[in-house]
Amino acid sequence: MVSYGERGACDVCDACGVPRGRWRAVLGMTLCGPCERTGGSRPGREPVLLAEVLATTAVELTLAARRSASVPDPRTATATACKRCGAPAAWHRTVRGRWILIEPGDRPLGSVPAGKRWRIAGDGTAVNLGSSSPSDTCRISHFDLCPARERFPAPAGSGAYG
Repeated sequence: MVSYGERGACDVCDACGVPRGRWRAVLGMTLCGPCERTGGSRPGREPVLLAEVLATTAVELTLAARRSASVPDPRTATATACKRCGAPAAWHRTVRGRWILIEPGDRPLGSVPAGKRWRIAGDGTAVNLGSSSPSDTCRISHFDLCPARERFPAPAGSGAYG
């Protein structure tokens, strides 16, 4: 609480609520001595012990293994079929965090126009090669080849290209 009255008026600490706080212009708040030394913030929650986190994680992993629940590998793509034409393709995350549907298999570099060339990195991320040609093959987005794209154009701003 900020006191605009005369000097010596009793201000309450903004962090802990005790009287006799002083205005700290640098922090923009009224603080008592102990709160000023600790940074003036209350802990938002109780501390969590690392041993508890590790024990809980071990139990969850054991239960997942017993249920035969497999955790998907981020390096592998999510295989699917195009909703518009039914062709097989795979979803990959792009460098910018968006998703793109990539055609299966490599294509000769000369058959894919510059700017439409994709490479799948070791971690499964789809990288747009632009006009560069680091090898003789590349991948292509299904959005560029889908036979149903004329009938169903992609919505504006859908982020089909990453």
